Amino acid sequence: MKRRGISGLGISRKATDGTVSVARRSSILDGRPGFQLQSSWGHISVLEGGGHICGLTLNALGSTNPMWKPTWKTIDPPAYSPQKHRNLYGAPPEGRLLAGIAGHSISFDFFGPPSAAEIAAGHSTHGEAPVVKWRRQSRANTSMPTLIYKAELPQALMSLERAITLDRKSSIVYCEETASNLSTFDRPISWNHHVTFGPPFLEADVTTFDMPATHSKVCPEAFSKQMLLQADANFQWPIAPTKEGGMLNLRTSARGKYGHYTAHLLDPEIEHSFIAVGNPRLRLLVLYIFNRKDYPWVGNWEESYSRVHSPWKGREFCRGFEFSTTPFPIPRRETVANGDLFGESTYIWLPAKSLKKTRYMILMLQVSENFEGVAAVEIDRNSILVHETSTQSIIKTGAKPFL
Repeated sequence: MKRRGISGLGISRKATDGTVSVARRSSILDGRPGFQLQSSWGHISVLEGGGHICGLTLNALGSTNPMWKPTWKTIDPPAYSPQKHRNLYGAPPEGRLLAGIAGHSISFDFFGPPSAAEIAAGHSTHGEAPVVKWRRQSRANTSMPTLIYKAELPQALMSLERAITLDRKSSIVYCEETASNLSTFDRPISWNHHVTFGPPFLEADVTTFDMPATHSKVCPEAFSKQMLLQADANFQWPIAPTKEGGMLNLRTSARGKYGHYTAHLLDPEIEHSFIAVGNPRLRLLVLYIFNRKDYPWVGNWEESYSRVHSPWKGREFCRGFEFSTTPFPIPRRETVANGDLFGESTYIWLPAKSLKKTRYMILMLQVSENFEGVAAVEIDRNSILVHETSTQSIIKTGAKPFL
């Protein structure tokens, strides 16, 4: 097989100004404060409000940011008021979340809407983590640019801390998250990474989506009035049945007005699983690698100009590729009551007064205009090998021991 070394990836070995830093910025997105981590090859941007990873930039490809930026002007979620912002961002329980959402958001400690009783108690969709202010912790003792920031979740009696570190030479982001249960009860939780891509990186019939899935299921009909897919159908990724009796290849996004969600069980034989999203026209591949035992599910959420209520207004084209402990965005009670799917658990337990750590990596790689997707990923102590689809090519990049 043909191997392309790191120099073929367009990764700079040295920054022109030697800058390697972590800095708080007063305006990361829509005038909202956050942090920017910069290394020789590029930078990553995160927001204080909600903790979202809203920007990934590879210097070799200019200012291209694959992450979704909503067409509406976002605000920090703690500033959301139902009385003041209902018409702009929608009513609870989604309004606070949508007011500040962008790029890679996290759903924790549940995935989906709250129950009716939880809504009455003031809870928001996808839990507290994406709607509270994340605060920077003590500076990390490392030679690489590292940000440690944390969300305190007073309603859930939990906390969630994330450490983000940039590799100095290779375009790799190392992420470690620590969930702490501060209560005296064992808790059933969901832990979902809602990684959402948008234009110009997301292009219909161009951008490819890959993962090693074994079993897949379409969401119920109630999820959307404009679904292309056959509701509740089981299928084999990536070919899904449509409502009209045809088949649709989900490796790319279709044109038109539609919205749907599909859940996918990842291959249990693969220790280090992945989601891979690439745009050959822009020559950019975004790759998330994680331990399959931590995140056995991937949710595929597609919104193509179908939602007309505020703040969507029929203007959004975005797609979430979400690695998760949980297959479907439904209230916690239903997740627990429904039990296993395809023989796999749909939530995890976080015991009383305990913590759990997970790790994942984000890679941004420059690919050729003939790139057709990712077939497999291998990782060892010294390198990551990305096997391209329908070719004999392997992309190789360095990596420190992490997962």
